[in-house]
Amino acid sequence: MSESMIPSEPGGAADGVLAHLHAAERGHRAQEARLHQALGELAQAHDARRRLEAELERERRAAAEAREAAEAQWRTVREIHRSLFGGDVHRLVLQASLAISGGTRGMYLAEGRSGRPRVRAAIGFDAPRGAEPSPFIAALAARVLAENDSVVCNDLGDIDALPRPDERVDRFRNLVAAPVVLASTPGGVVVVADKESGDFVESDVESLLSVGDQAGVALRNADLKRELQSAYVSTITMLADAVEAKDPYTHGHCEMASRYARLVAERLELADYDSALVCYAALLHDVGKIGVSDGVLHKPGPLLPEEMELMRAHVRVGHDLLCTIPALRAVADVVLHHHEWYDGAGYPDGLRGEQIPMPARIVAAVDAYCAMVTRRSYKEAYTREHARAELLRCAGTQFDPDVVQALLAVLDDPESLDRDDDDWAECGMPPDFLALAAQAD
Repeated sequence: MSESMIPSEPGGAADGVLAHLHAAERGHRAQEARLHQALGELAQAHDARRRLEAELERERRAAAEAREAAEAQWRTVREIHRSLFGGDVHRLVLQASLAISGGTRGMYLAEGRSGRPRVRAAIGFDAPRGAEPSPFIAALAARVLAENDSVVCNDLGDIDALPRPDERVDRFRNLVAAPVVLASTPGGVVVVADKESGDFVESDVESLLSVGDQAGVALRNADLKRELQSAYVSTITMLADAVEAKDPYTHGHCEMASRYARLVAERLELADYDSALVCYAALLHDVGKIGVSDGVLHKPGPLLPEEMELMRAHVRVGHDLLCTIPALRAVADVVLHHHEWYDGAGYPDGLRGEQIPMPARIVAAVDAYCAMVTRRSYKEAYTREHARAELLRCAGTQFDPDVVQALLAVLDDPESLDRDDDDWAECGMPPDFLALAAQAD
């Protein structure tokens, strides 16, 4: 037998190699296990990172939505308070509530003189202002007012102890009702229904309550504004009455001039501010005659030069008098210049053309026409045809030609006829109230 065929003895070199291989294999498996563990940990880290990124993205979206909601709410509050100077506060509050909550229909309800709730504004409902709501909505509003708390209903079956909704008028998918608080007292209820996406949630209720708080402030301010406006109107009425008491020939003249001036301003498409300015200036353009002596004011014949100067002074007297009333300071400037001529030959400052404020140009033409068609101490009334001819003859010299054409168009319109004894009330708010609204833009 050859030497190579002899088996190795146990414990020989071959066993050592085999043992080394086994050790290497065990080391490789351990390394492989550590690698798998590291890969697992890496995968977990990636999963954790993805979860963190997803959470951060959700928080970013939530923050963006919260920021948009806050900005929308601020715009809403701003619009509510701006509405004090024009528009319907109740409807604006309802529009804001729908926009913020996502509702598509709604009502603003407040107690009427009978003590029962009445509709103050409605969107998406066939409910005119002043109407009584359905028994279901009335009972819902009564609960909100009694508890001074909101009611959320994403399933109409959840509301107990209320009349059954009328399918013809109370067909809601979901709704929320929130109180409007006025000076710590419930002042109304906003009901919004049929949210576009999903159910009403707590944030919707919080937004409505915030709008309700601001609406309460706005409504209280609106009441105060009406009281202040009433005081101004009373002052204006007193001034106008004082002019007529001083000069009986002016009876009805100021009211007529005020009406025609407002209609001319509308035809010339003046802004609301200027239209109010024209209307009040026409009403009060002769208030300065309070300072003119009766002998001059009622003189049947031509005035002497000195008497003419006294008469012309009425524009400055009127200006100075009206300047003492804050809401009429802009009106005072129109009164000062309503005897300026388009060609510069008028008084007190000899202004011409575009130098004369448009409201003063309107009052000038309207005042002249109304004076011509009424009887005065020094003349009989002209016919309307004669007065119209005089307007055309003096267009371009005494009067602005565009104003003359607008006035003639107003006189041709049957709607311009005097149909009541209180035309000045159509002037609306004194101009400076509108100026405050414009400053809020």
